[in-house]
Amino acid sequence: MTTAPGCVPLNPKQRNRAYAVVPAEGVPATAKGRPVTTDWPSLKSAVTAACDAGEDVVALDALRAHWQDHVAEHGVEIRGMLESLSPELWQDDPELVTAFAASYRCVGTASRSAALPYFDAAERMLDSRRPPAPALAAVTGLHHAAALRSLGRFDDAIARLEAAVAALDSDTTETLGMRIRLETRLALQRGIAVYHLGDFDEAKRLLRISAGLAGANLTRTEQLECLSVLALVEYSRGEFAAAQRYTEEAHRLAAGTDLAATPFGAGTLICETLLSVEKSRLGDARARTAELPRATARSEWEALGHYATATVSVITGEYVQGIDLLRRASQLYSGWPRPGFVHTVAEGLRATYLLRLGDTETAWSLFGSLEPTQHHANCPARFIASLRFSTGDARGALAALQSCEQLGEQHSSRTYVDVLLLKGAAHAELGNPVVAEVAIDRGLLLAAKNGMRLPFRLLPERAAKRLFESAASRPQPPEVLDILADVQGSPSRHGWSDLEPLSERERDIVQYLGRDMTVAEIASHLYISNNTVKTHLRSIYRKLGASSREDALRRSRELGLQADITRR
Repeated sequence: MTTAPGCVPLNPKQRNRAYAVVPAEGVPATAKGRPVTTDWPSLKSAVTAACDAGEDVVALDALRAHWQDHVAEHGVEIRGMLESLSPELWQDDPELVTAFAASYRCVGTASRSAALPYFDAAERMLDSRRPPAPALAAVTGLHHAAALRSLGRFDDAIARLEAAVAALDSDTTETLGMRIRLETRLALQRGIAVYHLGDFDEAKRLLRISAGLAGANLTRTEQLECLSVLALVEYSRGEFAAAQRYTEEAHRLAAGTDLAATPFGAGTLICETLLSVEKSRLGDARARTAELPRATARSEWEALGHYATATVSVITGEYVQGIDLLRRASQLYSGWPRPGFVHTVAEGLRATYLLRLGDTETAWSLFGSLEPTQHHANCPARFIASLRFSTGDARGALAALQSCEQLGEQHSSRTYVDVLLLKGAAHAELGNPVVAEVAIDRGLLLAAKNGMRLPFRLLPERAAKRLFESAASRPQPPEVLDILADVQGSPSRHGWSDLEPLSERERDIVQYLGRDMTVAEIASHLYISNNTVKTHLRSIYRKLGASSREDALRRSRELGLQADITRR
């Protein structure tokens, strides 16, 4: 390695003084003898002055004392400073090796995986160090976990954080202030990791701890990450007002910098995109997605950024483009040991677009294979219920929503609106008007609370028109009337929304078709004439858009009608 201008490599005797700190001129010392700097220009000036004076040890000590405050925003420069000094001065120092490794996870970094060998080396040094340095081990584990998380290795990140917590718990020498700072930062990193794995409740608990203690305990980039992920957590839970507040705080924090368009602020842009889509604000959504590629590049946020961009197709109808973005997201998270919730939301959205493009069979298969995320923030059951209702099976729709009903108010309000509207539509069809009206009005009120315009898309147009006209005739709050004015008579159309529903007898016949029964055998089982069966078959073919028994069977499988046969 080359030596920076003004820096002179130390001889062996000087190297032995590597921890005997001599403060640089104009830089005060703490009680421990470490130089104090309060901002990046001061640290940079102190390091340069020390190098110019030939005091490489002092330069290194300044970096050792304060690299954590600046590595996220100025990691490239910190790495350059270390590279400019003789490796003999710092490559046996686990803290400076950790600083070098952490510098790869910074604004403008070119690599993430390059950090891992340095973290491994630092941890080997710490394991053999006598006496132990538990607080330093916790710092190394903290930054190592962040690097692992950026590669999608969330479980590995959590394991490193648990080891860091154990190390900190064993330390009886650190000050209370230093301990609180480390605990705040450890909670932040764990909160982000468990968010990616879909544990929104635990993420919120940990991130609120970090936010409450942020102050002098988190750097600006850490505070920005905390606010960004809290916004995403609240969005997932359906608390749109809280999500909006966190995004606004994040923008105030990043004002005057480019941090919002980096992985540290990527969560804010993703959340704002998703909120804009929920509220059908196409211009705002497009403005945010234009910034997402730069903000999410080479980070674990890249896959979720593609997903957020793909959601804009819900408004524009560009479903093929949306599916391509979801494919790119899949290419990223499929390489992770455990994709977490992004797999579920991306596949759910892909199934939705396949439905709208007419590939109902593939979409149905996808919905059936997906498990809902925590609090049904992503809720495949509502799509299954919509398909059932659209084919005239109101009871089947309610059965599909059973797990949602059991979850009740714990259900994410983001998707509970759809559940309530479908429940109301199904009960109206079954002749339960009171239950139907309560469910519809609850759904409308919940949508109004969040300013949502995206729901109302899972009801067939014929049902939506009838139900919303009825709702408008009842006393409603002004915000509900505003929503009804926006959506009444013009709900978005889905590929299955225009199906004419099958009668109960027709659904029975469809199921017997799946048993490869003849017309005579079906007539015998249902105690009707052969001609009546043939009449029903003609009606079934017309409603399903089929020209033969094979076509009717294929369409019934696509719509999930054959699934009932196994339950009888």
